[in-house]
Amino acid sequence: MTATRRIVIDTDPGLGEPGSDIDDGLAIALALRSPELTVEALTVVNGNVDVDTGVDVARRLVERLGHPDLPVLRGADRPLLRDMAPVRALFDDVAGDHPVRTAAEDRIGPTSDVTAAEYLVELVATYPGEISVVAIGPMTNLALALRLDPGFAGNVAEIIMMAGSATGYAQNITVVGDFNAYVDPEALAIVLASGAPLRMVGIDQTSRVRLTRDDAAVLSRGDSFGRWAGECALAWIDFLSRAFPLREEHRDACFLHDPLVVAAFLDPSLCTWADAHVVTDTTSELARGLVVADRGLALAPPPGPPNASVAVDTDVPGFGRLFLDRLTGTPAGD
Repeated sequence: MTATRRIVIDTDPGLGEPGSDIDDGLAIALALRSPELTVEALTVVNGNVDVDTGVDVARRLVERLGHPDLPVLRGADRPLLRDMAPVRALFDDVAGDHPVRTAAEDRIGPTSDVTAAEYLVELVATYPGEISVVAIGPMTNLALALRLDPGFAGNVAEIIMMAGSATGYAQNITVVGDFNAYVDPEALAIVLASGAPLRMVGIDQTSRVRLTRDDAAVLSRGDSFGRWAGECALAWIDFLSRAFPLREEHRDACFLHDPLVVAAFLDPSLCTWADAHVVTDTTSELARGLVVADRGLALAPPPGPPNASVAVDTDVPGFGRLFLDRLTGTPAGD
């Protein structure tokens, strides 16, 4: 038998939290429903939701998915240097009158007092070269792990991250900044400079894969998790269509950013990859969150040495089949 690959998912999940993006939760579900993977833990970072809400969402999510004992660790509650309040205000401006979030006293806490960074450092040091990190939130936890132990970069098997845009501008939080890079560019810069084996799936690729209303209906015909996830997906699509009326892609679908990252780890052939020298800007507010993936296609300056493999194309139908197959337990088309 082929051994499963061991991963930690570093995440900022909002699935089930009113007004929050659902793609982290669907990525976690995809990983837990893929027999090729052993998910060691979820490490939660500030991002889509505050870290304590994220921990609560993660605990409830793994319970729904039949993995109630999966470790869930609390990570960074803020970016390394940046103020999170303006980012939260951006979301509040479009969130409208969503229901009240889970009350603080009703939240479920982490499974251990060990921090996410401490957990990551200890786990990869105990099993060097065996643990990969699927990073689908801001990179703060990974940067803290590298600060705690620079040897983390040599011990981790791979970091595959949802960040940047290798083939064009992000057109997300800002014209140039995707959410994960924009929230904590300093943390991303530390990860990019660490020497760890890196793969980057950018928003240029993740924006090509979507969950439509028809797909949500397919999910809803599945098990209890599928029915719940389908309902959440339809509610999220409804929200996006109201919040972003000028974006045609949100009228009947939502992006599956983070599930593509998990899928690309499961089956790297779903993406076309290119070596690149990847850096992010930490000095300019205009370019905050800009990730430059230099593949040597420009005249000047000469690119630095490759430090990451970046996705430059995606098999969109292949991803769709894998995603629905794993989340429904039924091969697509059946």
